[in-house]
Amino acid sequence: MFLRRSDRRALLFLFVIIVAVWGGILLDRWLWQPRQPLASLDEAAMDSLDSRVGESGYWQPSQGTSAASKSYAVPVQEAETFPFDPNTADSTTLLRLGLTSWQVRNIYKYRARGGRYHASEDFKRLYGMTPELWNRLSPVIRIGEQFRYYTDADYAVDDARRQQQRQRRDSLRQARHDSLSSRYPRQEKFEELTQLDLNTVDSVELKKVPGIASYRARQILRYRDRLGGFVSTDQLFEIENFPADELAVWFKVETGILRRLNLNTASFSELSRHPYIGYARARAIDAYRRNQGTIHSLDDLQLLPDFSDDVRRRLEPYVTY
Repeated sequence: MFLRRSDRRALLFLFVIIVAVWGGILLDRWLWQPRQPLASLDEAAMDSLDSRVGESGYWQPSQGTSAASKSYAVPVQEAETFPFDPNTADSTTLLRLGLTSWQVRNIYKYRARGGRYHASEDFKRLYGMTPELWNRLSPVIRIGEQFRYYTDADYAVDDARRQQQRQRRDSLRQARHDSLSSRYPRQEKFEELTQLDLNTVDSVELKKVPGIASYRARQILRYRDRLGGFVSTDQLFEIENFPADELAVWFKVETGILRRLNLNTASFSELSRHPYIGYARARAIDAYRRNQGTIHSLDDLQLLPDFSDDVRRRLEPYVTY
């Protein structure tokens, strides 16, 4: 039958409307029908086990078995006894131990809520636990270290371990101290006030002074070498961070100057190294020597701004011409 183009379009539009209506009805029924949550492998196994194991403790055949097979019942496998942790054992392990399926289900629910068995006695509170079952299972319960509560015995073990570690550290510290003592024996100190000559004393005698160790002894000897010798114990106050007010009483100056600087022949480095001259005055002396010639006395330098009367007075014992 021949249909015009407008009729074909009308029939196609009607067909689309019918398909859309039926599709919406089917989709609505599919979305609103209740769904059962997917069971885990253990839950599925226990559901199957619940349907086949009755209260009598015998295996019941499924609905699809023949009439001949329903005439007898197969006894459940005999319970086993072996070590287990109720916090981690799966359903198969728990059933092998002789627990019923509903007891296994209760254990799973308890663990799913965050419950843990921290001691063997906690498992005794399992619903349906009998004295016979408890007497058989209690010796083989093994609670993992991560689930156990600390007991007094554990604290005692920890205290003993800490005590051993402390004793070991003390022994190592004492052995290190003995080794250092034998390598660097303790320096004996003067028991009474003894005055030492600053220009002749050495580091061994300096370290016998109470309050002076290796560092302060090096300070005195280094400053004496830069000066060329001491002329007064007051010069100890010129040493940086040196407690001269406490230690000056142990010293005296009897020996004269050990070394003098020749202002006409000393190099610029030698001049600048002296504590009373330094870089600026050494530069002035070097310029004077090049421009004016020989220096005959410190009075020749008195017109220079860096050589005041006080500077020339302090420098006088240490220079020659």
